Amino acid sequence: MKGVLFLARLALICNGLFLVCLALQRTPTLIQVQDITSIIVILGWLLAPFVNLAAVIAWLVRRLQNKLVNFPVWLAVTNLFFLFLQIFVHFILPS
Repeated sequence: MKGVLFLARLALICNGLFLVCLALQRTPTLIQVQDITSIIVILGWLLAPFVNLAAVIAWLVRRLQNKLVNFPVWLAVTNLFFLFLQIFVHFILPS
């Protein structure tokens, strides 16, 4: 259970960095340090959808097996919302 909770918290952090990446797309001079910008882009743009998908799938599997899900519902709902947002931004918006 602690692994699922850790994954959900990591997904929440990556989701926050995803929002920062969306802001960086619109204003490229938001952060002046290139190293920090690179880390934010890697964690927020590239890694966030995969970590978020893993967290949502792990949460759904635990719920479907009727096992104890020991973390807040708001965390699961937030990660699910960001997963839909990331699917929209990565696959629907570019076309």
